[in-house]
Amino acid sequence: MIRHDAIVLAGGRGSRLGGVDKGAVPVAGRALLDRVLDAVSGAEQVVVVGDGPVPAGVLLTREEPAYGGPAAGVVAGVRALRAASGPEDPSGGMPAPAPVVLVLACDLPFAAAGVALLRAAAEGDGELADVDGWSLAEPEGRLQWLFGLYRVSALDRAAAVLGDPTDRSMGALLGGLRLRAVPAPASITTDIDTPEDLDRWTP
Repeated sequence: MIRHDAIVLAGGRGSRLGGVDKGAVPVAGRALLDRVLDAVSGAEQVVVVGDGPVPAGVLLTREEPAYGGPAAGVVAGVRALRAASGPEDPSGGMPAPAPVVLVLACDLPFAAAGVALLRAAAEGDGELADVDGWSLAEPEGRLQWLFGLYRVSALDRAAAVLGDPTDRSMGALLGGLRLRAVPAPASITTDIDTPEDLDRWTP
């Protein structure tokens, strides 16, 4: 697998779940955020965009203003990863930022299976594939923007075009990129947005 980092978005209001912290919601005995962090454990650096707490070794940041939406969260996550890595150093004194980044919402119970599909697709295409990233696609073909693996250079370009990301959609941020759809069963792309979604995981 090519070097990669990870951004986990965990800063939403959880309004459809009654205003709870989604990342802390237990699913099958484990908090949702913990399940997603396990899924991205192969990343060189991981940043959670939210209020925390986070495990040791995981970065924490927040979009400004808070609750600015997922596009703002992704932009904040990229900035935090770059700040933690430092500038590119051809001499090898400091590792350069990873060239690609996993982007996941924190409410994906099957995050590990989805990450495996994304990694397999990227490895199959090779590092020189003429795409800006890979995104899981639901059976009907709709891309799951918050379940993807993206080139950081492409995210930088998209953010520059978008301008202020506050309250902008993921489609507005990523819609102009060349993304390869990675087919996935509905069971993998399912997230937890509502009490009914959560009930399906409650014994």
